[in-house]
Amino acid sequence: MRIDDALSEGRGGLYMNIHAQPGARRPAMRGMHGDAVKISVAEAAQDGKANAAIVRFIAGELNLGRADVEVASGHASRRKRVFLHGESDELRARLLLWLNARL
Repeated sequence: MRIDDALSEGRGGLYMNIHAQPGARRPAMRGMHGDAVKISVAEAAQDGKANAAIVRFIAGELNLGRADVEVASGHASRRKRVFLHGESDELRARLLLWLNARL
């Protein structure tokens, strides 16, 4: 799968498909998992802790505010759709640089 398969335009930003791996040793982007970006976080998948950790990780990696990253769907699932608020072309460029640097 290509990285672009994980991204889709949204109103006022960009959606990214995520495959979450909670309970890992450390937060990291682990590559592609089908049409989703696999992200591991140390927090457990309970009470929204893993979702919050994913938001913090993505915001930190892309130099975005936490308010600019939100879990749009899949709150209780490994399969999530994250919405990144901002100009979609700029966000896509940041994401592609970040993802390509780690794949």
